[in-house]
Amino acid sequence: MAILEVRDLKFGYTDVELYNSISFDLNLGEHVVLVGPNGSGKSTFMKIIASKLTPDSGEVKWLTGIKYAYLDQQLTISKDISIAEYLHGVYEDLFKREAQMNEIYNNVMNYSPDEMDTMLNRAESIREYLEVNDFYNIETEINNVVVGLGLSTIDMNRTLSTLSGGEKGKVYLAKLLLEKPDCILMDEPTNFLDKSHVNWLGEYLSNYKGTFLVISHDQEFLKAIAKIVYALEAKSFVRYKGTYDYYLKEKDLRHEQQLNAFYRQQEFIKKTQIFIQKNITRATTTKRAQSRRKMLEKLDVLEKPTTEYHPHIHFPYSKDMGQEALKMVDLLIGYDYPLLPELNYLMKKNERMEIIGKNGIGKSTLIKTIVGEREPISGTYTFNPSVTINYFSQEEDIDLTKTPIEYLRMTYPMMLLEECLKTLAPLGIKGDLARKPMSELSGGELGRVRLSLMTLKKSNFLILDEPTNHLDKITKDALHDAIEDFPGAVIIVSHEKGFADDLIDTIIKF
Repeated sequence: MAILEVRDLKFGYTDVELYNSISFDLNLGEHVVLVGPNGSGKSTFMKIIASKLTPDSGEVKWLTGIKYAYLDQQLTISKDISIAEYLHGVYEDLFKREAQMNEIYNNVMNYSPDEMDTMLNRAESIREYLEVNDFYNIETEINNVVVGLGLSTIDMNRTLSTLSGGEKGKVYLAKLLLEKPDCILMDEPTNFLDKSHVNWLGEYLSNYKGTFLVISHDQEFLKAIAKIVYALEAKSFVRYKGTYDYYLKEKDLRHEQQLNAFYRQQEFIKKTQIFIQKNITRATTTKRAQSRRKMLEKLDVLEKPTTEYHPHIHFPYSKDMGQEALKMVDLLIGYDYPLLPELNYLMKKNERMEIIGKNGIGKSTLIKTIVGEREPISGTYTFNPSVTINYFSQEEDIDLTKTPIEYLRMTYPMMLLEECLKTLAPLGIKGDLARKPMSELSGGELGRVRLSLMTLKKSNFLILDEPTNHLDKITKDALHDAIEDFPGAVIIVSHEKGFADDLIDTIIKF
């Protein structure tokens, strides 16, 4: 039974059409993943079916009574309530009913004999409702999700506004899972999860009794959860009924078949057009030429199958530095309290370091401290006087009303339009994509815009805090190659296992 039906959907931006009258069905209980390169329209489609965007045309119809929940990859939470309050809010209705039941029992001596039976029956009815809805296992349920997503190391009394981006993402994901909607819509849910927590989420979703649609670039995660794969190819959806491994085997064969069909049709169109040009004015053949012209007008012209773009990233090098790049002496970092013991470390010239550890343990706080965004609690850090830093932050407060071109000019106001376009193009930000508000870009496209800004700055020290979030595989490969080619010092914070393994000299584990 279809709980979601999408018919003849069209959506586009100025000079870019994302979909060509696509149709899509999501059936009750299906475990579906949506794949495709950055910028193909996956996140836009998710926003459309979640009623966050309005399509140009077509129909999106949810089955009456179906409850769905949507996890956005560009999640923003800023509430002055505690984590515990936020998660317990899922069960607000049940807690209200419990309060009503307790009020009846507490006032039992105040009821008249005529009221007594009625009120006790009402209390018993509430108790049965609470039991049916597993009210007395709420704390166990919350604890399972909190531990599974790695939130157990965070004080549950902390307010949401004080959390890091990764912590907020995990808290919102926990709330979504606790709600147990009929259908879960998730866009890049693993971006801020450690490997063990990705594994937990994969197992949770594999056993989920409801329906879900997930977008992710984490192939191991997709292999764990996918039962059906929808691939966004040539502005249309292609459905693969099988696992992610099955999809990988079939897509190459299908792409070759589609490419052959496209070229055969193009050859046919070319020959037909030549025939029309030669015969349209001849009295003896004009009817045949007119007939073929009508046939071409009615022909359903195939879209050329898209091939993966090949982004290029280069971080310009400034100059050599002394033997000591960065020195930390008794450095204590944190907020109102230290997150780690005092740090003492001497980073050598051109050393490549990866900082690893669970979310919330202090990795990003250290980075924010040494780039000057936070004051240390005590101790010192000193860069070599010759150091020039090029920094990619995990979170950047971007004005999403700006276009990618305007984003570059905020740092380099004298840049000509042609220079902006040449900077953005190697990362696949071309044409209309460079001119539309960044609020309309996918998370991967936004990440590529930010990386393009870094390609303009000469430096000898790269500091990269979770640079692979939202990026597809080919962009991650290009980023990997750019770091490998960079001759200066590098600090990387990444939750992605294997990304930096062959790039680094030193691992610091918190």
